[in-house]
Amino acid sequence: MFLFDKEQKVFDIAGMKIGGQPGQQATVLCGTIFYAKHYLVEDPDKGIFDKKAAEDVLKKQEEFSDLTGNPCVMQIFSESPEAMEKEIAFCTGVSDVPFLIDSTVAETKTAGLKYADEVGLTGKAIYNSINISCTEEELEAIKNSSIEASIVLAFNPKDASVAGKIDLLENPGTFEKGLVALSRDLGITKPLVDAATLPIGAGAGMSVAAGFAVKSKFGLPVGLGIHNAPSAWTWLKEFRKTHATKGPSGWEGLGQDVFKICDVASNVLPIVAGHDFVLYGPIENATKAFPLVGMTDMIISEAATAEHEIEAVAPHPVTQMSA
Repeated sequence: MFLFDKEQKVFDIAGMKIGGQPGQQATVLCGTIFYAKHYLVEDPDKGIFDKKAAEDVLKKQEEFSDLTGNPCVMQIFSESPEAMEKEIAFCTGVSDVPFLIDSTVAETKTAGLKYADEVGLTGKAIYNSINISCTEEELEAIKNSSIEASIVLAFNPKDASVAGKIDLLENPGTFEKGLVALSRDLGITKPLVDAATLPIGAGAGMSVAAGFAVKSKFGLPVGLGIHNAPSAWTWLKEFRKTHATKGPSGWEGLGQDVFKICDVASNVLPIVAGHDFVLYGPIENATKAFPLVGMTDMIISEAATAEHEIEAVAPHPVTQMSA
């Protein structure tokens, strides 16, 4: 296992530690709830959902977090300002863990930011994200809030290479400063870099490699929503469709099984490359993602201790999952 020469930042977000050298802190796992077409959502615009089902998946994520020692985050994905407020209120009433404010619509995210400020939840909140598509109004909303943690998305549509991602974080381009300095100017003292997942065959490898480069250069916590890479993989989508209900003897229904294996197993890849967190996808995958990531953390920690005398900080799978 490798060791970064650059001092590695470890941030505390509502008691959750994130960052550091490989093998030091347990990987943080973020599960998404209320995503598009989520089975528990009844009206995405009005924020109407099955509260019992939502509580069940939130508690299950917490149970597996306790089981493995991997901290967890609720990735609250909302379709409207009304839904965002309702969903933040519900999730934070059910669980004390940190949460991501997420949406494809800036107005919805800033509404979540405003609500978190009003009710005193910004200490648990992580904004997703500061990126080159942010409007001046969105950046101003972040600056005027008391939030300290945000994902900084290193998506460079002009250059998907590792160098292109680093350039976006470091140098002026869309904005007068690189995204790392910009986030600092906005009051973000706990930036978490997302190296921006691209599909397999179109840059997924650079996304994983970029995390290593980001930690080497900036010493900041880094992660990926790597499950999006196999989800966008043309071959896998075709295999899933073709073998959903038919195929050679013994292959019937195999498409969905293969998809699920690739989807969940992909979360191991950035961790082996030194990343600190993964957005593992649908929160109901917690029962598979946490043991898998916990096992990976144990193997990395074993190497880090033997080769570099880095001891795992509890809670950690090494202390939770050892026989």
